[in-house]
Amino acid sequence: MSKARIIKIVCLGCRGSGKLGWIAGHCPRCEGQGRVPVAKALAMADERHALAGAGLVSGDYGLSTAKRLRSEAAAIYAIAGIRPPWQLEVSR
Repeated sequence: MSKARIIKIVCLGCRGSGKLGWIAGHCPRCEGQGRVPVAKALAMADERHALAGAGLVSGDYGLSTAKRLRSEAAAIYAIAGIRPPWQLEVSR
């Protein structure tokens, strides 16, 4: 029996709809597909995790927003079956 391999993940920008509510046209991250390759999704997850920390420190985000962004980032890594780099650093 072979293991299933994930090749695309739902876009974090448009949440899979292919469109953003405030921009006319397609989502710029997934180009209207609603899904992105795993490598691009992991890059977006890293971006979200970094934004959560920086936004909380600078006062741009509240604690609930930072937690939401971090949990979204962790969920993308969980879907891909990869341990997030920020957890690898903590475990040393």
